Amino acid sequence: MYNEFYGFRENPFELTPNPTFLYLTRSHREALASMVHGIRNRKGFISMTGEAGTGKTTLIHSLLDQLGQNIKTVFIFHTTITFNDLLRTILQQLDLAAVKENKMDLLNQLVRYSVVLENQGKTLLIVVDEAQNLPEEVMEELQMLSDLESKAIRVLFVGYPEFEDKLNSEGLARLRKSVEIRRQLRGLSDEESREYIDHRLKLVGSSSSEIFLPKALDLICGYARGVPRVINTLCDNALSMGHTRSQRKIDFDIVREVIKKIDGPSPQKTIPSSAAVVDQLRSFPFRLPSRVKKVSLVVIAFLFCLGAVLFAVQRYVGQKPVKTWDIESLKSPEVNTDPSPSPAPSQAALTSPPVSAMGREYTVKTTVVVKKGQTLSQLAQQHYGLVNLTLIDLLLELNPTITNVDLILVDQEIKIPDVTEGLLIIPSTNQTYEIHAGTFESADPAKLFSGEPALKKEKIGILPRKVSTRETWYRVIIGKYDSKDDVLKTISYLKEKRLLPAFGGLPNIR
Repeated sequence: MYNEFYGFRENPFELTPNPTFLYLTRSHREALASMVHGIRNRKGFISMTGEAGTGKTTLIHSLLDQLGQNIKTVFIFHTTITFNDLLRTILQQLDLAAVKENKMDLLNQLVRYSVVLENQGKTLLIVVDEAQNLPEEVMEELQMLSDLESKAIRVLFVGYPEFEDKLNSEGLARLRKSVEIRRQLRGLSDEESREYIDHRLKLVGSSSSEIFLPKALDLICGYARGVPRVINTLCDNALSMGHTRSQRKIDFDIVREVIKKIDGPSPQKTIPSSAAVVDQLRSFPFRLPSRVKKVSLVVIAFLFCLGAVLFAVQRYVGQKPVKTWDIESLKSPEVNTDPSPSPAPSQAALTSPPVSAMGREYTVKTTVVVKKGQTLSQLAQQHYGLVNLTLIDLLLELNPTITNVDLILVDQEIKIPDVTEGLLIIPSTNQTYEIHAGTFESADPAKLFSGEPALKKEKIGILPRKVSTRETWYRVIIGKYDSKDDVLKTISYLKEKRLLPAFGGLPNIR
């Protein structure tokens, strides 16, 4: 790890949201102040939108820190669901067993709980992440929460700018009126990007001038286009490379090499030097008066040099970063309600023998070769019609050469497993079996399983899973079971209850 080499107290460019490193631009400060005011003063619904990586999650963490103990928070990450499912998820997170399945019964149960909170001077905050994926009919029904007599319920929509477009549609006029606070986070300016890097380094006992040469900073800020997550990724990888090379200051060449590795191989083009351009001009087969010729040579040489500079800017700064290393899409599931059919597995894949990984027998559905810009989440979406951390975890386990969930390489071969009920069985050496119920960003979802009546007597454990040098996920493990029949019955039960993320179940909570 490079922290000791550079004298950092901790990692300054950790991708995991950390309010300690929060850097507030003007738009961030305004959004945070508006949300705090709106929730404390019960100002209706709130929406906060921004492009991927602009700091929405970090800002939510800071918001919750400021709100204090009088706020009870529920997170909704799986948004392609029905309104009934949404209500059931809220009740589950509040440790309330849904007594009935009827919509009005579920709603009344939530209302009764909110009245208790209101009498205690508390507020229930429902944070709906990935709000742009909410079905329009669910958005219409969410208006019911605004119409309730209890004013203890607040809804915060968090998502991409597309959510604003959906909210502005004709059919959502009533909900739109209920959203009293609407804030959009913008990317950092070039100056703010530099301040952001310096801010994070100062918090760990250094500064940008001590670590990065000016041209390296220029390239980082230009390439990242004001997206904090991209800045973090570039800085983190550059520092890792600098540490490997025992280089105390990060220069332009290191940053350029990091960008090339992220982008993958691309055809190289030669930029002619200004001297070469002048030499070529001198060989033009025509004659001009000497004064005109000198002026013409200078002008044309200048234009060629300007073109070369613009090419360099376009090559190294102007490109949009690909998402081979982007983890925003892993945060929460996005179930495609009408997915295009996955490619049929080849006959070789269908007949290939099981592959053993960590004690489990995997059947390889197909093998793919990574193309530029692809991510693990895109592969999961393509082959399973949905994406969540459980599916990504299974991909990682079957492909142990992937040691960093944030990075897959162009032309790398990745085996795609066939996800079956049997795949969730983990055998142990003493002839017992456990269930891999799901993989999550925190241990919190374990309580959803422990609250299930059929699992009251079962041991529910948490197994940390290191997926990169910076990130740990958590597997929920159920059991032990003495027979495979018993474990399969439990898996079928959980699948029926829609509690298994591998099959599109609900508990996709951080």
